[in-house]
Amino acid sequence: MRCPRAGLAWTLHTLCPCLYTVPSRLTYRHVETIRAVMLTGSITGAAARLHVTQPAISHLIHDIEDILQFPLFDRRLGRIVPTRRAELLLEEIERSFVGLDGINEFCTRLRESEHRSIVIAAVPVVSIAVLPAVIRDYRQSVHPDFFLVRSPPNEQVIAWVNSQKADIGIALDTVGVPGIRTEAIGRFQAMCLLPPGHRLANAETVSSADLRGDAMIATTRSNGLLDVMVNAFHAVGGAPTPVVECPAATAACAMVEAGVGFTLLDPVAAQPFRHSRIVFKRFEPSIPIVFCAYWVEAHRSGVEREPLLALLRERMEAIAAEFPEGAAAPAAPVPSSLPAARSGEGGGRVARRARSG
Repeated sequence: MRCPRAGLAWTLHTLCPCLYTVPSRLTYRHVETIRAVMLTGSITGAAARLHVTQPAISHLIHDIEDILQFPLFDRRLGRIVPTRRAELLLEEIERSFVGLDGINEFCTRLRESEHRSIVIAAVPVVSIAVLPAVIRDYRQSVHPDFFLVRSPPNEQVIAWVNSQKADIGIALDTVGVPGIRTEAIGRFQAMCLLPPGHRLANAETVSSADLRGDAMIATTRSNGLLDVMVNAFHAVGGAPTPVVECPAATAACAMVEAGVGFTLLDPVAAQPFRHSRIVFKRFEPSIPIVFCAYWVEAHRSGVEREPLLALLRERMEAIAAEFPEGAAAPAAPVPSSLPAARSGEGGGRVARRARSG
């Protein structure tokens, strides 16, 4: 059965491909087809997803590759395997579809309420350990807005803010971007997370020299922490043995609790495992970790920014109190991006503020 949204192009392609002229640029239907094939992994799956025939999908893929002048899929033993270019194209397509999906979701919410939407792009550990309490308190004490939480990797948070797809971003401190305001909301240092029964479980402090030769759970390089860890061990003339690399901090913590090895993480990443069997230790040398909030000053949004920042700082302080092993060592202030950020460092419970709209 043909999709009700399919137009003349679909009909011509399905019934009489010879009458159909290939356009010179990708159309929305082409983009939707690429996405369907990539997400389902097959022509059959894409046809079912779009409610069209398999030959129609095959013809469209052929046309797409003619337009692009490069292959999107390799054919192997009856299967189609995406090329690297197809994967890169899907990333760009997904960014566009997120925007379209967001508009449709917003329209649905408008039917039910006139409350504004606040879009937050936050690294996954912040989405898990920080935002639930912050959003609860914001909706209770500031305004009952609708929140849309996205959890891209650290390096993509700034991109979301810069493209104004997010009202505010929360990520690890990074190089300043002109036009984006930055404010530090949480300062910590990396802790050593040891598996239960580890030989250093009774040590007051664990140093890089103590861990030479130990099995290590490596974290992703995207946040820069892995490179800092490697440098810390290089300085003592030895290194632990990486046995697993986990981009997700929660997965790294689970590996430690299972006894696979140790890792170095900040209190925010470790917070969901605070009641686990993991042994938390202060680590030397100190590895500072700073979480920042990012926003475009010129971007008009419905968020009450100052109360939200105050709640974020308050939550970060509460996590720091749970993990004295990860308390920040004295350090110089983190430089803000251009233009300079406001220097508000207040905290405390936020009073209710009325707002129109």
